[in-house]
Amino acid sequence: MHAKKNMCTDLRAKILKTAGELFFKFGIRSVSIDDICNDLHISKKTFYTVFKQKDELVVELLDAILQKKEKDYRVVMEQECNVLDMLVQNFKKLRGRSIEKHLAFGYDLEKFYPELWHTHLIKMKELDQTYTAQMLQKGILQGMCRKDLNVEATAILISNMVPDTLKELMKLSMNTAQRIDYILDILVHILCNEEGLNYYQYTILEK
Repeated sequence: MHAKKNMCTDLRAKILKTAGELFFKFGIRSVSIDDICNDLHISKKTFYTVFKQKDELVVELLDAILQKKEKDYRVVMEQECNVLDMLVQNFKKLRGRSIEKHLAFGYDLEKFYPELWHTHLIKMKELDQTYTAQMLQKGILQGMCRKDLNVEATAILISNMVPDTLKELMKLSMNTAQRIDYILDILVHILCNEEGLNYYQYTILEK
């Protein structure tokens, strides 16, 4: 019984991983269940023992993305390091991603699964705001962030500003690294006090 359950869990994880990769590469609408099965060398009958339909797969994939992001946030927050180092570390991760593919994935979801996408966005923003508020509080305690910040309001501002600004910057002749570095620099100058700015300027930028 346990072996069968483990096999089913492993298969579910493989389907989710493969589906996610194909969705990001080719678009959700363009990828069929046949495509996923062919890539995994499994039959459609096997697929349907795990997921009843494609919609169910999309729902679980979005949940997996949310759980992964929450886990990543926890790992970062548990680190005993300067809050500015944490911020830069997060933005470096963004530099390594294909923003265009992530935006295309979002456009597909918004077009073909509007309710799912809306719910997912709400959950993601709530997660971003919670993490950002914790980061700001930590920064204030470390003496790097301004004490006069309204933490809750600033967390809401940042969680909305970053993705929206990234979309708009796509219209300019900037590469991904330049877009990410620009937003990071603006955030640091909004959030930090003199000590934080000095640390950013003379420790982080000069590494």
